[in-house]
Amino acid sequence: MNLNQQQTRYAGIALIVLGVVAVLNLWGLVPVALLAGGGYAIYRRQSALGRQNEAVQALLWGVGLALLTLLGVVWPGVLLLGGASLLLRGREAQAEQRVARVVGQIGRRRTPAAPPAPARTEVTIVSDDQPASNQTVRLR
Repeated sequence: MNLNQQQTRYAGIALIVLGVVAVLNLWGLVPVALLAGGGYAIYRRQSALGRQNEAVQALLWGVGLALLTLLGVVWPGVLLLGGASLLLRGREAQAEQRVARVVGQIGRRRTPAAPPAPARTEVTIVSDDQPASNQTVRLR
């Protein structure tokens, strides 16, 4: 089995995450991460295929089920999620634009402001040997 660098990197990250989950006893978050990650992966695949409506629905269900699992209200939450999915039908493009705008605003808030530009000072070097243009040179 010949692993390339990207596969090796993913395997290393997976082992580190698994170790952190085991050490901190976060096994309850594994299904949440899998649901959200699965929804996002399907979203990216469907978007790449040009199926925006299916992509947005997949993201809604993946992230929605992850949040419902995290909050522990899966059964009544599925009813709400199903209703939201039905109301979203036909409006997926507008919803995606709104989410992208909100995520963009959140991303801009986290970036630190650029440091102020240093003040520029101009230095003029004047030679004593040469007179200025408005001065008269007197010969002795």
